[in-house]
Amino acid sequence: MAYGHSVLMAAPMRYSARQRRRALRFAVLGNALPIAVATATNFSSHHTVFFIGAVGGCIAPIVVTMMTRRHPIPFYAAAYGGIPALAMMQAYSGGAASGYAVLMMMAMIWFGVQATDRELAVGMGVLAASSYLPMLIFGPPAYPVSWGHATLLVLVGLSVAYSLRAVTRETQKLNARLLKEATLDDLTGLLNRRGWRMAAEQELARAARDGTHISLLLLDLDALKEINDTRGHDEGDRVLVETADRMRTALRAGDVLARLGGDEFGALLTDTSDGQALSAVDRLKRITPELGSFSAGVAAWERGEGLDELLRRADVALYSAKTAGGSRVEIAPSTLEPSEAFPTD
Repeated sequence: MAYGHSVLMAAPMRYSARQRRRALRFAVLGNALPIAVATATNFSSHHTVFFIGAVGGCIAPIVVTMMTRRHPIPFYAAAYGGIPALAMMQAYSGGAASGYAVLMMMAMIWFGVQATDRELAVGMGVLAASSYLPMLIFGPPAYPVSWGHATLLVLVGLSVAYSLRAVTRETQKLNARLLKEATLDDLTGLLNRRGWRMAAEQELARAARDGTHISLLLLDLDALKEINDTRGHDEGDRVLVETADRMRTALRAGDVLARLGGDEFGALLTDTSDGQALSAVDRLKRITPELGSFSAGVAAWERGEGLDELLRRADVALYSAKTAGGSRVEIAPSTLEPSEAFPTD
């Protein structure tokens, strides 16, 4: 994945573990409770088909919430099967004109919020089939013929699903825009410090799982303050933008690039040893004009090390490079003396 270029919106929405637990509670309460109320209403008058449909209507949203599309058979069987299950609750109680027909809107809520466009189209087809076919196949007394009520049910389901779809898409677009504004640097288009920390934490966790190397590169422009003072801030901004462009050119798309603030830039180099990181710095230096000269500190990630400690070591190396005259690269020690372990934030 390339960092520092764009923020993509995912659809359908993906759940974290905490969000999935919350969705599961909603699936149980938001579906099982209405079905339980429907079941308790005139309990003794319900046909066996009603109870079968009630059980299916309760199980389907739980399966959909617990499973993912990586398990397509149970996922789609539950997603689409919940609709005819709810239609079974209409048997011998008025069919499409039954008061229980409103329960089918629970399925349409999921399709409006979570389904892809193709899944939604198929879901609407299943809704239409579940509304019309029982009247044609079984007919009265289980499903009295009522074309008007069936058509109304389909139209309301269509309205519910596509209205929620529109609201959900606008919400996703807004969230994506807010995330972009919160995590990208306006001037350079690289990640800002907040966005970089989020992405860097993910990469460190991935490296810990996969056993791969990671190196951190911090660089500081040597003459930005002088450029701003003598040539103006527009020229200073141009140097910053060109530095970001050169970093994109010299480093790989999968590296996590950021402008950390002022004249400081950072790059978390994935699957990279300290020696490979030095080669990357050399590539960057070769395409950097004197006006954009920089000092750099490189730290190789140690197993079990947190991001803050890695930053501190790289910052110590950067400080050594600058105090040694600038326009040079220093490698961080694997451990810091207490006097060196100053905070970076």
